[in-house]
Amino acid sequence: MRIIDDHTHINWYGYSAADVVRNMDEAGIDKAWALTWQELDGGTMRNYAHLSPEDVMAAAARYPDRLVPFCALDPRRERVEDTLRELVGQGCRGYGELKVRLMYDNPDCIRMYDLCAELGLPVLVHIDVPLPGIPFWYGGSIDALERAAHACPRTTFIGHAPGFWREITGTADRSSKLYPGGKVRPGGKIEKLLESCRNVYADLSGGSGLNALTRDPQHAVKFLATYHRKLLFGRDCYNNFLADFLDTLDLPRNVRANIMWRNAARLVPVDW
Repeated sequence: MRIIDDHTHINWYGYSAADVVRNMDEAGIDKAWALTWQELDGGTMRNYAHLSPEDVMAAAARYPDRLVPFCALDPRRERVEDTLRELVGQGCRGYGELKVRLMYDNPDCIRMYDLCAELGLPVLVHIDVPLPGIPFWYGGSIDALERAAHACPRTTFIGHAPGFWREITGTADRSSKLYPGGKVRPGGKIEKLLESCRNVYADLSGGSGLNALTRDPQHAVKFLATYHRKLLFGRDCYNNFLADFLDTLDLPRNVRANIMWRNAARLVPVDW
């Protein structure tokens, strides 16, 4: 089966573009979306600052059949709209990973989402909520994403990260953990968001996506089968933990195909 990884990074944990592609070969991954992260004012985790558009575009130019370049410029930057247009002219295919300390329905963000709709770029956002002992936050909350999705109905959004995936359960507000465990309870905001907003998808990558599924495998089967047209396989790392877990589930072939590559290919068409 074909595989598109919707979430990888160049020069992350010391992995050069060549290392990333070699790792993709080992994991059987055909193509990967290569994402940036740049904040105007740095932020708590400054080790991400080198994940630049320049690095991504150069890597994609070197491996055009394997890497699909995304670039998420901080909406507060000067000439940000002109710069994004220039990057699209150079081959940028998506806006991600947006990871800034702004509410994601901030007017500057809305302006960029409207431009992304015009340019045909999906928007992949990282959400972290402030928790005890974890002072940093990005995007505000899943509620801010929902407001943005309603405000920009022509824009395609993809939710990601701990602040997003903790909302798979209706009891998320009762937990102070970054990666909550236990059975998934009814009333999760993710399901409501996927059902109410046709333009919102979900990125299964990272420890947060994996935790949302493995915390309750029985619920995972139901969730994947119900929302398989809105879910995207990704890693955000260089291991195969998510794919290995999916192998343990009895999923229909069309469900798995949608998650592993078809949805990504619908959002960002690629040549095989």
